[in-house]
Amino acid sequence: MKKHLSLRWKLTLMTAFMVVTACLAICFFISRSAILYMDEIGNSAIAILPNTDIPTTNSDEIKVVLNPKSVVADTVKNTQIEFWIKSLAITLIITLTVSFLMYLIVGYALYPLRELTLQIEDIQAKNLKKPILSKSNSTEIERLTLAFNRLLLRLEETFATQRQFSANAAHELRTPLAVMSTKFEVFEKNKNPDEADYKEAIGMARSQTDRLSHVIDILLEMTELQSAPKSDSISLSEITEEVICDLVAVAEKKNISLVQDDGEARLTGSDTLVYRAIYNLIENAIKYNKNDGKVSIAITEDEDFAKVIITDTGSGIAKEDWDKIFEPFFRVDKSRSRSMGGAGLGLALVKEIAVRHGGDVKVVESSDRGSSIELSLSKNNN
Repeated sequence: MKKHLSLRWKLTLMTAFMVVTACLAICFFISRSAILYMDEIGNSAIAILPNTDIPTTNSDEIKVVLNPKSVVADTVKNTQIEFWIKSLAITLIITLTVSFLMYLIVGYALYPLRELTLQIEDIQAKNLKKPILSKSNSTEIERLTLAFNRLLLRLEETFATQRQFSANAAHELRTPLAVMSTKFEVFEKNKNPDEADYKEAIGMARSQTDRLSHVIDILLEMTELQSAPKSDSISLSEITEEVICDLVAVAEKKNISLVQDDGEARLTGSDTLVYRAIYNLIENAIKYNKNDGKVSIAITEDEDFAKVIITDTGSGIAKEDWDKIFEPFFRVDKSRSRSMGGAGLGLALVKEIAVRHGGDVKVVESSDRGSSIELSLSKNNN
């Protein structure tokens, strides 16, 4: 496996490279200037020296003839070479010294990051609530720590919701199976079952199977939300009219009138999901309405959102349950919801669809005279 350099080494090498580059550039330009001046001095000295050779003698009386101009030229050339060598040596020493100091400084600066890494590595699913602590005064480290702690909080909330959802889903799926198992045990103990007993057992099994199928269908819909395309051009007035036509028969059973007010809004999204969200809201308003009641649907829009407001004449929703009704498997009246075939997932699905379309769903008003729920969807979901 390819091993990558640590941030400490990367910063040290980058610093060394910049120091080398800067020193070589300075050395080059200074040396060039110095050499030019040396050449000028040498040329000036050579120009004033005589052209004749100068004889000299050493201690052994050996005569040596020197050319002054040649001596000066050689001296200047040797000085230039020595200057270059010393400049490169100084550059090397500075680079090594600065690189070593930079390695130590970067290590000191990254120490809080190493501590942060050790704390992060120690995090498990069971201790997500434990915040990460930072001892650094660095603004960047503090911001990173704060952002990570917020991430942990969101993960903890997500895991808690997932655990609750899994427990509720298991309960909803287990309950019909337990009912059927109990009923079949009683049926087996009946040594002489008649036709009515068989019909009762079959009817019960069919009812519980339908309930299981309903829960599974909604769970599958919720898992498929993320992959649904959102490129349809949607007219909320047309899709609401379609929903009302599909629910007229359900409303007539309780003699409830469905009224769509004038209004229009258009958006880009998933036609299927938006239909399902509006359908669930209106169906819910019918189910929990009073006999001879009314359901009104109003469509409005602003600069960013298209909105559908469903108002019923039911018994209302308690203030403390306004947010809870959009949680999976939550029921205000559990026995009543079960008798109506509800799984507690309809409004949760609406919430997921709204969020998927950049919007939200909420209770805007509720009393003993009825409730109003607003579904807002972003106009552009491309």
